Amino acid sequence: MTTADRSQLLNSALAYAEAGWPIFPLRPGTKRPAFPNHTEATCDRSDRRCHDGHTGWEARATLDTGRIEAAWRHRPYGIAIACGPAGLLVVDLDPAKNGQPSGADTLAVLEEQAGQQLPATWTVGTPRGGRHLYYRQPNIRRPLGNTAGRLGPGIDTRGAGGYVVAPPTITTGPDGGPYWLVDDHEPADLPHWFSQLLTTSTRADRSRPILHNDQRQLHQIADTDRARRYVTRAVASELDRIVAAADGQRNHTLFCAAIALGQLAATGLVDQDQAEQQLLDAASAHVAAGAYSHHQARSTIASGLRRGLAEPRRLPADLTTTGAAS
Repeated sequence: MTTADRSQLLNSALAYAEAGWPIFPLRPGTKRPAFPNHTEATCDRSDRRCHDGHTGWEARATLDTGRIEAAWRHRPYGIAIACGPAGLLVVDLDPAKNGQPSGADTLAVLEEQAGQQLPATWTVGTPRGGRHLYYRQPNIRRPLGNTAGRLGPGIDTRGAGGYVVAPPTITTGPDGGPYWLVDDHEPADLPHWFSQLLTTSTRADRSRPILHNDQRQLHQIADTDRARRYVTRAVASELDRIVAAADGQRNHTLFCAAIALGQLAATGLVDQDQAEQQLLDAASAHVAAGAYSHHQARSTIASGLRRGLAEPRRLPADLTTTGAAS
């Protein structure tokens, strides 16, 4: 990489910070955060920024020009924008693949159904011909997070807990290439009709309890509120493991989590479709980082759920009237 290229990365990084978008470096040529080089589970506090507890990429995202200059003068890092701290919800439109419609086609259907269109906004082109549409988060109590395929084929979103690769980053490998600015409109407010699609989706987000409303199963639960808390904790724990999975363990962690949720689904406590979507949402950052494709994630989840459904979880005795799972 030439000095001019490195200067372009640094100048762009500083421009994003000036716009109020916290950024962090990506390993050159990849979509993976450069720091930290470990997960919360493997944190030994030797990293100076982890002395008081693990500090992940989102907490390390910065507007500090001194830190930015020190990092990008050292290496030609790629640039990532932390969507949550930046107050952004980025709509990720993928190109058509595997016989599925493109994200742009799916969006066109959603717009037709709503009778409205997404407004022009800051837009970035991606190496495989996709688009990232940057919108300002709606003023709601809980910021919108990440989704993977929840709105239909080819559409993901990145919000709180997610990041996007920013221009002029260039990735390498079979799916690599440049990220470039397509439209320099100021980011528009995310329309209410679109945010409603995300907040009222029939597929629950990871923060909601997903106790299955099946009376044939619930009559065996001795304490429904307690069972709901049990399920919420169990699901959140598995989803957190996915998010924190280290390189080389991501696919295996996703598979194990899918088994665990499948075992809960087999008891009737969890809706299988909701569990699948939650697993996809938790894996979305790894998909974005190129650890595995969206198709591979779906395949891994399907395999894990099938195994879990064949092995129902034995519930704690104090949750059931029979002392065992149905």
